[in-house]
Amino acid sequence: MTIKKTMSARESLKKVLNSTFGKFVRDIRECDELTQTELARRMCVSRQFINAVEKDKANVSLEMAIKIASALGYPYEAFVEIFLNDMLRKSGIKKVVHLESKAA
Repeated sequence: MTIKKTMSARESLKKVLNSTFGKFVRDIRECDELTQTELARRMCVSRQFINAVEKDKANVSLEMAIKIASALGYPYEAFVEIFLNDMLRKSGIKKVVHLESKAA
């Protein structure tokens, strides 16, 4: 008998916030039971591009991160935050970005 260790919500969130942008996109897409082909169709890009994004081999812009969020049907803020933090981490900058809504 194997025992599956469960993570707390805090541990899960920390894991998500420390993941690469590509892994985050893949995890969200798979959770929504969406194929790479379907996501590519929604974005008018190739399936190969989606595959490269998920493997962190594509050069993704901030605009593309927002487009991915939109195609998946999510607010862009989490995608932008993870994208920016991944870029900082890959650049060797030990800082973290947190987005806040601007008060009107």
